[in-house]
Amino acid sequence: MEKLRAKVAELRGELESFSSGVTGRLQPVRTEVNALAGKVEAALAGLGSEIGTIQALAGTIDSLDAELAKLEP
Repeated sequence: MEKLRAKVAELRGELESFSSGVTGRLQPVRTEVNALAGKVEAALAGLGSEIGTIQALAGTIDSLDAELAKLEP
């Protein structure tokens, strides 16, 4: 029974050691992922405004194209 208790204590120690090591390694990764997610969100927000600008420009081009079509004989 003593051997079993010792083995359980040993395994518990290994598990706690592993757990604290993993947490220490995962925290910087989590921080980096969050930073990258923020950059992706900012890039997508920028694309939204650029798409609006492109659509407005396309509308202007279509309008000018229609006016030129009226001027052609």
